[in-house]
Amino acid sequence: MPVSPSLPQVDTVERLTTIWANRYFPNLSGLLGDNEFTVRSKLREAVSKQGRKQTAQKLNKKVIEQQCNLAAVRTRSLYSDDKAANFKEISNLAKLISRIYLQLIEIYQESAPVVLSQGKQGRALTEPSLESWGIPKINRLAAALAPLLSELQDHNRLSQSFQSAGFATTQISLSNALLLEQLEPVEQVFIKCYFQFLEEQVALPWQQMCAAAVAYTSRSAIFAVVERILPMTHDIAVATYTRWSNTFQNYNSRRGDLSSPAVKHSCIRDFEMFQVYLWLSFLAKDLTFVKQELSAICVMVYGVLNIPWTMTVDGNILLMREILNRLEPHEKNLVRPYTQHMINAFPDR
Repeated sequence: MPVSPSLPQVDTVERLTTIWANRYFPNLSGLLGDNEFTVRSKLREAVSKQGRKQTAQKLNKKVIEQQCNLAAVRTRSLYSDDKAANFKEISNLAKLISRIYLQLIEIYQESAPVVLSQGKQGRALTEPSLESWGIPKINRLAAALAPLLSELQDHNRLSQSFQSAGFATTQISLSNALLLEQLEPVEQVFIKCYFQFLEEQVALPWQQMCAAAVAYTSRSAIFAVVERILPMTHDIAVATYTRWSNTFQNYNSRRGDLSSPAVKHSCIRDFEMFQVYLWLSFLAKDLTFVKQELSAICVMVYGVLNIPWTMTVDGNILLMREILNRLEPHEKNLVRPYTQHMINAFPDR
């Protein structure tokens, strides 16, 4: 999918971009064992100029290259049935991904310090915007990474295989986990937002979907559906994953069963990917995105990973049902042709 350095400055685009950006708020659940005063103190220290510098020192060039190379080896093991994934290509991809992380760490160091409100006793530790947490606006972050992500896209295109895109996504997911292991929990809270953004920029067409809203006004019924349902993306993915994983309890992959944290993360991300492709097609009134991109990726990548096709078929059906169940009757009439197309794009064999 194209990597654009900027998005149109149109109200509808900006409203969807805000929903997209809200995915990257820091998750403090791992720190909730401490009292709020202690949490705020730790956060201020971790995201101060000195704290960010210390985090960057832990994720220096040597560490990033080592962990990205290790992730490449592990990814190659997962894709062992893919004869096209040769060592030279894997090595070149690891070098490129290392450069992306180095750029990301540089952006992290340059980010503004967090300005946490004092809060009242018993009040939830929340801040109103990404900027409050010292995280750049989503369009600025996308623009800063655009040149390197375009280079990654060119790499995948030259390989002439959707498997390369899947390989890159898996390698970044594994690299994220390995790099986070180098940090303390309080340091992970903020850098994880950047890592999640990177993984989703490679795997999910969020930017392309937001840009598709340029054709609509805020009064459009089509836009209204997307704006209302889009904040539910993660909840819908989790609900679908829960039902789907119960159906395939005996499944075991090279990374573990469906309850494994790494496998669960990838599955939920993919259920989110399906949703973003659905809304991209819906806004663009173009069904080819699903057939030419999403379906092609799944056929090639899931095949190499030995994921039974019936799991993809059933998961897709469960996801479309979950989405429709959350729509109002008039919204269903608009969306159902597209959910049906999604189901048709993944026929049972």
